[in-house]
Amino acid sequence: MIKKSPIISVKGLVTQFGEQVVHDHLNLEIYPNQIFGVVGGSGSGKSVLLGAILGLVPIKEGSITVLGHLIGSTEKIMKLHLQSHWGVLFQGGALFSSLTVGENIQVPMKELESIPEGLARELAFIKLKMVGLQEADFYKYPSELSGGMVKRAALARALAVDPEILFLDEPTAGLDPISAAAFDDLILTLRANLNLTVVMVTHDLDSIKRLCDNIAVLVDKRAIVGTLESLLHHDNPWICEYFRGIRGRALFQD
Repeated sequence: MIKKSPIISVKGLVTQFGEQVVHDHLNLEIYPNQIFGVVGGSGSGKSVLLGAILGLVPIKEGSITVLGHLIGSTEKIMKLHLQSHWGVLFQGGALFSSLTVGENIQVPMKELESIPEGLARELAFIKLKMVGLQEADFYKYPSELSGGMVKRAALARALAVDPEILFLDEPTAGLDPISAAAFDDLILTLRANLNLTVVMVTHDLDSIKRLCDNIAVLVDKRAIVGTLESLLHHDNPWICEYFRGIRGRALFQD
């Protein structure tokens, strides 16, 4: 069997803000068609790691390779047209409040691909249906949507230009358990149907159990990467508390 090359590779990553070192020679690899979870305590650098991979956060040392391209800066990413190969669902959705759902979905199509108005509108309707929203939702403003609908609309926008990689930042945060479970189901369906690689920052233990093929736990400024099964038996104190504490025991023990 031929081993796949990683779609994302982070080697020796050091990020620092002033005197504060966030990551200290962090390493991880993400392979095609995986759902890869990123977890860690507050201040462990989850969002900073995501920002570094996207070229939004400067790195002091190390290298990040995405789709075979070395990431350096936002300008370089634009030059390589990499932004058309990934989609991002930001925490809270980050929809433009002055635009309708349909207009929000069309933003990447027009900015990254210069898709004509009529075609962009047709494609936006397809993306809307793909994430389980109705035609009437196309004309609504974000303020008219429920929390779950905002997440789905933002997901439709993230899928606007048919990305190979989907980045999700706390996708189920703020959702009730039923809505969160439905969103998890949607991610599994999209991964299967679109052959997506998904990178997901989350605290949701239910989502971790249902979705993640591999998980990176950010502790001590580095990443401990493994399957859920391997991490459940890891001896790091924080990992033990996270996965085998009261909530973890209730979820992961048969």
